[in-house]
Amino acid sequence: MADVIRLVKGDELPNIILTLTDDVANAPFDVSPSSTIVRVKFKLVGGATTLSTITCTNLTDGTDGKVQFNFANGVLDVDPGEYQGEIHIEQNGNFQTVYDVLRFRVRENFVVTPTTTTYTVTVASGNLYGGGTGSVFYLNGVSNPTLTFVRGSTYIFDQSDNTNNNHPLHFKDASGNQYTTGVTVVGTPGQAGAKTTIIVPTSGALPTQYYCTVHGNGMGNLIS
Repeated sequence: MADVIRLVKGDELPNIILTLTDDVANAPFDVSPSSTIVRVKFKLVGGATTLSTITCTNLTDGTDGKVQFNFANGVLDVDPGEYQGEIHIEQNGNFQTVYDVLRFRVRENFVVTPTTTTYTVTVASGNLYGGGTGSVFYLNGVSNPTLTFVRGSTYIFDQSDNTNNNHPLHFKDASGNQYTTGVTVVGTPGQAGAKTTIIVPTSGALPTQYYCTVHGNGMGNLIS
């Protein structure tokens, strides 16, 4: 159990699975009896105070010694740092401490607050993505820049300007297919109110580029 389990402040998962063994019998420790309770006492490394006591549940029927627990009920609402978990087994009212303790490292939760960004899109001559010159998308006056999307955030591409006529802006995935997750298209490019909005998903695949569905990749650029 020497490996350090890395955790994030405030999380409730992952589930930690332990296999308890009886070193004398060289076999799994049977935790199937209802009188057997396995607990993990969570405390700061070097600290004397138990911060939380977590009761484990059997992963199967208990005869294989496998138990599991997570960090619900605010266990990880602690300062970043090094923590340990002492394993205590209660069997028929008798207590046993497993001295090979669990080690945890808790880091701060670097949560990025979702935002909404609006790009005013125009079309003019510039350097094509991939080489050459031609018509490209200008976003807030910048010629087809690379973009960075943040999960959970919203990006609006306003194509009301008449230079967008016949230049629908859309997205592709890593395989070169049109990316549609969280994408909403309103109106006709070049007319008032036309826009393409994407709400970036909090999980799963992300778009890798924006492009013109009529004239190809060159008008846009990459998204990271």
